[in-house]
This record gives sequence, structure tokens and C-alpha cells, in this order.
Amino acid sequence: MAVILYMPSPFDRFKREGDIVGRLVVEYGELEWDLCLLVACAIRDQDSAIKVMYRARGEAQRIALGDALARKHIPDGRLRSIYEMTIARLKDCTTIRNRYAHTVFSETADGRLAFLNLEDIANEHGVADTSRLPQYELSMPLIEDEARLFVEVAQNLRYLNWEMQAVNGQIPKADTHMIEPIARATSPVRIR
Repeated sequence: MAVILYMPSPFDRFKREGDIVGRLVVEYGELEWDLCLLVACAIRDQDSAIKVMYRARGEAQRIALGDALARKHIPDGRLRSIYEMTIARLKDCTTIRNRYAHTVFSETADGRLAFLNLEDIANEHGVADTSRLPQYELSMPLIEDEARLFVEVAQNLRYLNWEMQAVNGQIPKADTHMIEPIARATSPVRIR
């Protein structure tokens, strides 16, 4: 008979927050795929787009390679402007995804959801002292804004893909829309 171990998670109490954080971590890959599809459309070569982007390890490299392949094919003007803004916002999504993928979540003594980013201390020289590790509040308004950012970036990557298909003569003028950049909180609030 197998022994089942169970340790309560802060997300047992903060279920909605856990659902959103989990989706941000997991669905980040969809944003990379949307970028790959845009690159494939821009360079008119899906095989090369997939092979170049997905042979690279790490999110920053994939974005940089995709951008290097696609940028010169995006027409100057409005589309280029939207493209550049979307790539910058995609990098924000990478930061958010990595923050939550490399953290430990906890509940504070006063009942708030919080997290510790272990990468904050891992790169320091000397003995790792977790008592000095900054703790940040993970509020629902913050993660809802982050989720909206992911939706914005996904929609705008898809919008650019359709627009590039129209520019390339593959489809008639696309009947799609972009999402204007949302205002969002800059970072989680430090508790200690």
C-alpha cells in the first residue's frame, strides 16, 4: 500500500489566485507559440520559424530569435509600432511567468497570500539566508492585471498574424482588432 503525503498549500485557501497563477505559468507557452506563428507568417516559412525558435532554450532567446527573424518583414508604420509594443509586453509576460515559476508561496500571519522569489537569494555570494529573503504580497488586483496583460499580448500577436497574412496577400483584409495597452501595476508589493 502506497503512502500518500499531503502538505497543505496556500492555494488550498486562495483557490482563485492559484487558478490564475497556474494558468499564467502554463499558458505562457501559448504566447510563444503565437509569436512563432507570427514569425512563420512574416518570413513565409513555418518550418524555419519552428526550428529556429524551438531549438533555442529559454524564453528570452526564443523571443530574441523570433524578433530577429520577423522584424524586417513587418512594414514600417502602424503595424511595426504595434509589433514593437507587443514584443515589449511579451517580455513583461516572461518576467511574470518566471517570477511565479521560481517562487515559494505562503500565507502571512495576517492571512494574506505571499511569495518568496528564490532566485533573489540564489545568485548572492555566501551562505543562503532565507530570513533575509524579501516577501511579496500576491494580491488579486495584481494577478488579475497580469492575466489581462497575457490576454492583451495573445490578442495582439494574433492580430499581427492576421494583418501580416493580409499584407502578404494570403487572405483579404483581416477583420480583427488589437487591444490597446492596459495600465497595470508595476510590481508586487514587498511585505518584508
